[in-house]
Amino acid sequence: MFTTGLFAQKLPVIKATSKNVKIRDGANFKQNFWVIFPETKPDIYYVDIPRKEQRVTFITDKDSIAFDMKYGENQDFIILLNGKDSCYTRISATYPKILERTQSVAIDTIPFTITDNRIYVKGRINNSAELMFQFDLGAGGLGMCNINHKSVKKVSMNFDKTTTLINSDGANQTRLSSTNTVRIGKIEWKNIEFVETKNMDRYEDAIFGNGLFLDKYVVADYDKKILIISDIMPVLDSKYRKYPMLLEGGVKPLINASFELEGKQYSDWFLFDTGNTGNGIVSFNFLNKHRLYDNFSKVLAIGDRAIAKIPILYLADTTINDGIINLDKKYNVATGYTEGGGLLGNQLLKKFNFILDNQQGYIYLKPNFFF
Repeated sequence: MFTTGLFAQKLPVIKATSKNVKIRDGANFKQNFWVIFPETKPDIYYVDIPRKEQRVTFITDKDSIAFDMKYGENQDFIILLNGKDSCYTRISATYPKILERTQSVAIDTIPFTITDNRIYVKGRINNSAELMFQFDLGAGGLGMCNINHKSVKKVSMNFDKTTTLINSDGANQTRLSSTNTVRIGKIEWKNIEFVETKNMDRYEDAIFGNGLFLDKYVVADYDKKILIISDIMPVLDSKYRKYPMLLEGGVKPLINASFELEGKQYSDWFLFDTGNTGNGIVSFNFLNKHRLYDNFSKVLAIGDRAIAKIPILYLADTTINDGIINLDKKYNVATGYTEGGGLLGNQLLKKFNFILDNQQGYIYLKPNFFF
């Protein structure tokens, strides 16, 4: 019925001879993200930050089309491939999946602990005993979490699918459980997917990310060791500063940062990765684009990765010029999924209290006692 409705409309048409399409979603330019499939009717692209009004542009090798998107809107058009195949395409300023909360509150305060630079809170899965959850902004998709394969025995969980998991171990096939209940603090979700993961530490049972809070504001206060999950924007003190944020895949936050080498600055978007225990990883894409690998002062090279001194790093109006950072010597599936510069880890990021504004695409930072 839906396809019939599309055929009945007179839709805009753009031309293409390649299936690869570039997308500019607000400030996020996606070079190698979208591949069109004539068989899918419609092929739906979900706006990264659907509640923020912004322009989305599809760019083929022959043509382009742009729409100013508002929350709840859909825009349909056709990509005519090689003059014969009509690829019905939709841009949707909605969430690809509606998270179902069986219990919720307008504001919830959740205490956390810090182990090996990571944030941990207590939670439950399917009415289990209390488990240790890691809050990892570099993990998961919308409504998706990870469970330690050693912790499966603690939870009543049915694995009914398989999926490809991309993490520090590379890309691997793993088991997926599609229907679970999760409770963290006073908020409870149902129909949450869990992916079985084998690279987690022995003391952590599960991992959750920003995909549970895309319609919320998230505060991480390291001074007080609390997370605050809120429906409304928290009251800010004067020390917070506001910075643009991208949501990679509509879930994972990216922030702009710059390295200075030999008097020249190189800027890009970096994953705000609270799950990485170091200062971060500079991606092969970034190093290769600017030909910077040889400009970093290396301490040690092991396999496909080198350890280098941080030259000068500009982040959130602060200057950091001590410590070490990893360099990818070749394309790495774990840090190469973005077009950006790589990731910043929580040894560095924990020096800032932060607020994620998932609705309008901003991150607020202020230095804390770790700084």
